[in-house]
Amino acid sequence: MIKEGFMMKKFVFVCVSLFLWIQGSNASIAPKDAETFMSTIGDQVINLLTDKTISDQERADQFREILETRFNVKAIGKFVLGRYWKQASDDEKQKFLELFKETTVASYATRFKEYTSERLEILGSRPEADGGVTVMTQIIRPNSQKIPIDWKIFEKNGELRIYDVILEGISMGITQRSEYASVIQKGGGRVEAINKALEDKLSTFNKEVIPASAK
Repeated sequence: MIKEGFMMKKFVFVCVSLFLWIQGSNASIAPKDAETFMSTIGDQVINLLTDKTISDQERADQFREILETRFNVKAIGKFVLGRYWKQASDDEKQKFLELFKETTVASYATRFKEYTSERLEILGSRPEADGGVTVMTQIIRPNSQKIPIDWKIFEKNGELRIYDVILEGISMGITQRSEYASVIQKGGGRVEAINKALEDKLSTFNKEVIPASAK
């Protein structure tokens, strides 16, 4: 009975502590602040990706700056690498994060460079139990279906950062985590396998995004 009473008290203590942590985390970000944050970024990205007066190189460079200052690239990179992050050497981690960032830049710069008059509409937001805020948006394209995109936002060191993008209900972080794990497993469980795959992918992207004359 004494043991059961102790375990019950411990369980209640953990639950109360978790509840207080969640409440404190939720209070750290006001949903409206997260919406304003995403509205600003959305305008910047849409304007950048649809600006026909700049070169592909300039578009990639400016998108890289947005990625570095508005997204938590390291946290996202650690998540998508999953359990392999701990077994990677410091050099492999640094190389992976750089390749992850550069392939993301090249991928989006290539994917959206043909867009013309798209806009991002904020639909609302909701606080999450883990302390983050999800901002619901949609990309409105002329004569085309609207694209729903949710953004998972956390506050770190007094600044808001994007940690995940949910496109049409599918987490990009979880999708990449599964894809990367498959590549690593096929490469004998070595992190260098995904780094090599990302290098090859980046090489292909660069041929499309950055003309040879600009390199």
